[in-house]
Amino acid sequence: MQHRNNRGDVANCVDCYVSEHKVTDKVAFAAIDSMIEDEWKTTNQARFEHRRELFPVVQRVVNFTLSLPVYYGDRKDAFTFSTHLNGIIKNLFVKPIPI
Repeated sequence: MQHRNNRGDVANCVDCYVSEHKVTDKVAFAAIDSMIEDEWKTTNQARFEHRRELFPVVQRVVNFTLSLPVYYGDRKDAFTFSTHLNGIIKNLFVKPIPI
């Protein structure tokens, strides 16, 4: 992906994975997606198994972690390009599900 290196940014996780493991971008994306899913499962498991033991600070970190798929799910950066996030907000507040 040539466009990633034109911005002068530091290497992202895909670039690092490709360089370290000598694989294609497609393989790197699949591996990173798998890692994200594993960590998501671990976070949810800890959240439900240790609900009472989690300190308020830890609970805030867990809550932040659980919100990340909203901002970065489906390889979309809703923080930078807010059209994805705009749709979620409209569905939640403008067109709520009737009770």
